[in-house]
Amino acid sequence: MDPVQKYWMFENWIADQKDISELAKNHAYLLASFYDPEAVRKALGEGIESSESTDEEFEDSIRIVKEARNKQVEEKSKRKRRIIK
Repeated sequence: MDPVQKYWMFENWIADQKDISELAKNHAYLLASFYDPEAVRKALGEGIESSESTDEEFEDSIRIVKEARNKQVEEKSKRKRRIIK
């Protein structure tokens, strides 16, 4: 087997192992949150630095995202038209 391919396979295996361990950790947090939600919040560090937004701020952020998406769609359609012509 080619050493480069072997190294590539090893790196992918390591990434898979990290994904599996992250999934197991998140699953443990999920199960623990039913028993003691406060302890899970402390373990995850939530509640220490949280931010809240008003409904108006939320609506503004949704509007900004929609505008950005519409702009991307328009640019994409313009590119298609240029290629066809």
